[in-house]
Amino acid sequence: MMLQLSRQTVRRGWPPYLGAFAGLACGVVLIALTVTIVASVAATENRPGVTAADLAQLDGLSSLFGVMAGVSVFMAILVVGSTFGFVVAIRRRELGLLRLLGATPRQVRRLILGESAVVAALAVVAGCLVTTAAAPAALGLVRTAGITDLHLSAPSPWLALVIAAPSGTGVALLGSWRSSRRAAKVPPVAAIQDAVVERRRPSVVQLAVGTLCLLAVGTAVAVVERFDPIFALLVGIFLPEVVVIGLLCFGTVVFPWLAGLLARPFVRRDVAARLARDHVRTAARTPAAVAAPVVAISAIAGSLILTLSLTADWTIAQDRAQLRAPLVVELGDSRAAGLVSRDPAVAVADLRLPLSLRLDGDTAEQTINAEAVDVVAAGRARGLHAVRGDLAALHGNTLAVSRGWTTDSGKNLGDSVSAEVNGRTVALRIVAVVPDAPDLYGELLVPSDLATGQPDLAFVQPRPGVTSAAAATALESRLRGTHSEVVTAETWLDRIDHDTRKNNNLGLWVLLGPSGLYAGIAMVNSVLIGASQRRRQRRILDQLGATREQLRRTALWEGGLVGGAALLVGAAVTGFVGWIVHRATAADVGSAGDLELTVPWLPLGAVAVTCAVLVLGAALTGARERSAGPVSRGSRPR
Repeated sequence: MMLQLSRQTVRRGWPPYLGAFAGLACGVVLIALTVTIVASVAATENRPGVTAADLAQLDGLSSLFGVMAGVSVFMAILVVGSTFGFVVAIRRRELGLLRLLGATPRQVRRLILGESAVVAALAVVAGCLVTTAAAPAALGLVRTAGITDLHLSAPSPWLALVIAAPSGTGVALLGSWRSSRRAAKVPPVAAIQDAVVERRRPSVVQLAVGTLCLLAVGTAVAVVERFDPIFALLVGIFLPEVVVIGLLCFGTVVFPWLAGLLARPFVRRDVAARLARDHVRTAARTPAAVAAPVVAISAIAGSLILTLSLTADWTIAQDRAQLRAPLVVELGDSRAAGLVSRDPAVAVADLRLPLSLRLDGDTAEQTINAEAVDVVAAGRARGLHAVRGDLAALHGNTLAVSRGWTTDSGKNLGDSVSAEVNGRTVALRIVAVVPDAPDLYGELLVPSDLATGQPDLAFVQPRPGVTSAAAATALESRLRGTHSEVVTAETWLDRIDHDTRKNNNLGLWVLLGPSGLYAGIAMVNSVLIGASQRRRQRRILDQLGATREQLRRTALWEGGLVGGAALLVGAAVTGFVGWIVHRATAADVGSAGDLELTVPWLPLGAVAVTCAVLVLGAALTGARERSAGPVSRGSRPR
């Protein structure tokens, strides 16, 4: 019976549920596309002719879409929670009447959960239909955008739909769970109440969750000096979600108070600003609901943008600190390596020989980017050295690994790894751990006598008495016709840095595009539903002589104050996460002064401006709808 009532409620009063429907439908599409891409990548990895570089691209692609799906689910829960929180607030009288007619709290809770299930069912159907049509185009777009050069064929759509459909339903129920509990607490007397004082203090659950999140943040601050840079990167991706959850638990206290502080310089000169400030201070639920998606997207997007930029700074600083060769030769064909090594102007020609190692793990096989290395030449040209163990022992069936790989794999010095090298399976013993320098050498290093192949780069040191310019001229002359290029080390590092940041920007579009869509839906939805909730207040102001222009200005002030407070909090979270990542990476390089700090102001500003435009635009739209009526008051004096 309650499910039938839920269905009728959604059908007759559908406008407030549009935000939740759009958010869930997008979530189903994104989850299904992520499963499709991951399944396609898994099938492509076993295809003949896939190189180590291709495997690295595919692994990065899977990780990228996995993170995107996680962030999207987080934002979808916010959208659904915000929508049903407003639905409960708007229908307080209706829910009180149900209680007065004999409905139990459990039945009221089932009513709200049933409404979310109805919305989820519609969203799942729409999302599955869109996914079925869009999956081949999405795989083609991955290749067109330059994420991978491989052709990804679409797998069977059933696996994606079987995972995405229950996931979307679970997100809907999880997002509406707290609202259903609040609805169950509505007393029967609410049916005859004209007004209700909104509760500002957090509940016991909110207080506990918020305190735990803030304690986690405090712990991160206390141990930041011990963070490994790779771990700091993960912190930069996932810590903002923890901070946002903690702040939102105290949102009914934080955002009205902060918005009131922002209004203080304007309230004496503008009546609309004073009215907006007073309403924001007294109506705790609406400011908190409007601020939630703004804080979420500004903090998450800002932290991701800054973290990736700081990680690029760290990577290039590591490369500059270790690279000793003044020249780098990009080898064009099989003759080039020998020509470089035999050139009279060259003292050291350190050849980079990339290869892929197929490792037999505890659960599944995985292919890792590796390199066959001449330890002596790499030490002189690339500064290769061991932080643990001894590189002199790197001969025979042995292996050197990067510090980041030990963290990811759980393997360490002295452990053995079973790997397939050049078609044969061997047990490689880890004899050394080297610093992370992903642009200079691979995560796994094997002896040069263990593998054969075609080098792609040569790091060159000229002979004593030969300048870098003279050596470069001699090499260019010798390599003419081999399609090779001789560049200075600084030029090569600048190219690497440019390509890294370009790929980061592409990754940000993939990660933040869906999240931004969710945030936009949530912002507009919250502002418009909040506007419809305050129609009676606007009518009273209208009767007291307020003009339509004043009502619009009041609405804009409300949106501006709440949006400004949320953006300030988001900026603080971004700065805090950036500080953690910078401290960890600077400690790894040596000191903060040795690490360049690149702050991408343009994308950070674009996030803030987009949030402000959406909030103010929705506020203005809501004000026009409220002020529209049969009586025109535009001629009243102010």
